[in-house]
Amino acid sequence: MNIFIDKNSGIPLIGLIYFGIIDRGTNLLQVRPTTICNLKCIYCSTSSGPFSQYHNINYTVEVNYLLEWLKKIVKYKGKGILINIDSVGEPTTYPDLIKLIIGAKKIKGVTEVSMQTNGTLLTKEKIKKIESAGLDKINFSINSMDPELARKLSGVDFYDLNSIIEIIEYIAKDTRIELWLCPVWIPNINDGEIPKLIEFAKTLDLKLGIQKYELHKYGRKPPGVKPITYKKFYRQLRLWEKEYKVKLIYKSKEIGMEKRRRIPEVIRRGEKITAIIKAPGWFKNQAIGVARNRAITINNCKAEIGKKVKVKIIQNKNSIYLAEPI
Repeated sequence: MNIFIDKNSGIPLIGLIYFGIIDRGTNLLQVRPTTICNLKCIYCSTSSGPFSQYHNINYTVEVNYLLEWLKKIVKYKGKGILINIDSVGEPTTYPDLIKLIIGAKKIKGVTEVSMQTNGTLLTKEKIKKIESAGLDKINFSINSMDPELARKLSGVDFYDLNSIIEIIEYIAKDTRIELWLCPVWIPNINDGEIPKLIEFAKTLDLKLGIQKYELHKYGRKPPGVKPITYKKFYRQLRLWEKEYKVKLIYKSKEIGMEKRRRIPEVIRRGEKITAIIKAPGWFKNQAIGVARNRAITINNCKAEIGKKVKVKIIQNKNSIYLAEPI
């Protein structure tokens, strides 16, 4: 099931982690237009994609509704705002991606629009459209230079590493888009591939944003893989930096990020309120409720659409609201 979120849905675009807009107290806003993904990566922290173990519902946000909310939030946050189009799924599955990029670039106060992608749906024609729309940066997910391992990590048989490399080379050589390679280092799985990816990035003069594998309760878990500590992670990054003479560790300021005032938290943790049910939630036995112009994920809730439910807020970090029925 795919639920279309527009103004008529009555669902605000602040409050949820799986779609809408997320503000973590910096000048960077995460914009999530869809939950849909075309891959089934074996390490995925959100378990998105086809045949998900946990999710049988997806959401797609109407582009004008998303831009309407984005304008209001940017106005509140101030100048120098960075927009990152990311997703619990894959942003390039969003049908109005070009309109979203064009609209975001036009917002007064926005200085950069970037996008996460696994690259599998990109073509040269689509990249040209994305570039013309004004996209500034792509954070490209690629986790191996070995075709078989890359396919295994993606969880799908159609993953074609040669095509991915061709797209990366095209973006790097034939567009103005700033391109970063952003592999996830998965211990005991692709340890030997990270140096290969560093060497590949150097041939194209690309920056790297190596990510640490994290274990999530509802994410996919490769057998035999345990997360390493941040201490060990950064120690290895420093060793790679020295060995390959490349920068791998960046401070927030070096990538244009800075602290900014947060969107006000309008509901306190522990507060008891009444929410109106607007849609089923992303997980089973969840619902999306609305109160005080915020969307709220309500656990253990099977109430019908339109019903009023009394809930207790158990989390409100980064204006992401989670509640339980009273």
